[in-house]
Amino acid sequence: MQLYVWGTGRLTGKVLGKYLDVNRVTAFVDNDQKKREWLGKPVISPEELLHRNYDAVVVITLHSQEIYQQSKNLGFNMRKMIFLYQNVVLQDMNQNYHLIEQIFGHDYAETVKERYHLVRGVETQYELCFNGKYTTGGYFCTDYVRMKCFELAVKEIRKRNIQGNVAEVGVFQGEFAQYINAAFPDRTCYLCDTFEGFQPDEARQEIKEGNATEAFVDAYRNTSEDLVMEKMEYKDRVVIRKGFFPETMQDIDTTFAFVSIDMDFEESIYAGLCYFYPRLAQGGYIFLHDYNSSLYGVERAVDRYEKDKKVLLPKVSLCDANGTMVIVK
Repeated sequence: MQLYVWGTGRLTGKVLGKYLDVNRVTAFVDNDQKKREWLGKPVISPEELLHRNYDAVVVITLHSQEIYQQSKNLGFNMRKMIFLYQNVVLQDMNQNYHLIEQIFGHDYAETVKERYHLVRGVETQYELCFNGKYTTGGYFCTDYVRMKCFELAVKEIRKRNIQGNVAEVGVFQGEFAQYINAAFPDRTCYLCDTFEGFQPDEARQEIKEGNATEAFVDAYRNTSEDLVMEKMEYKDRVVIRKGFFPETMQDIDTTFAFVSIDMDFEESIYAGLCYFYPRLAQGGYIFLHDYNSSLYGVERAVDRYEKDKKVLLPKVSLCDANGTMVIVK
């Protein structure tokens, strides 16, 4: 089968090695013309793919709507297109579930089929923390529930005058950090990351335990401090802490009103809770990403923290794209 995968990012990394063997992939497709090779396979443009024979094109990105329209405009056979990750849509873009079953098997095809439902928006009579610049794209399209819950948490922090700075540990490319910075222009925003990928020993252990794949780990190397800072609106409020956490924050003496923990792996998540929860202000929030996901070490880290510290964290799960756990102190 001539099988092409459209996408070379972290979502592709989640699928390859878990639901799809990279050896089955003929080549990757990407609109970034600078990418010519990934995971030992060629990377071609959509225009190049038009001149090849293909049995299926699997789209694995957060930009499915744009790629769907691009594919139609270019003249691709839409019955050979598979969209694994769609956003808030009225109608499933997939037209051929027999093909999905053929590639991924019945169980995963059923998972894809049941993913997509229309999410009713939150109606409020007050202004929340973002203007139109932030609410017309990005995570407001790809992870609506998480973003609206974040807005409502910000509202509560402001209304109750919860003191403290803000932080994210596990920044990657700054997609969520930009919203934290925009929502709290009057507070120092600490951004903690290696900006080079996961800690190698921990990544190898998570791969060994089946919680991650080589492709997933490789995708997270695609970041830098400059890439993150380009997204920040209030750059003078941002403090970059590059290196391995928690060593990068040991000299900081402050409390926090809001923290995003998004480090994916058990040891790092555990370290994040050990550092931030004692420093969280009363009434402050921690958003713990990927709690209800295939990154099983995240939930294990929370269970371990509660057991070791003999505490039951006040928490509630969100039904967002990656199962965020919200902890309120």
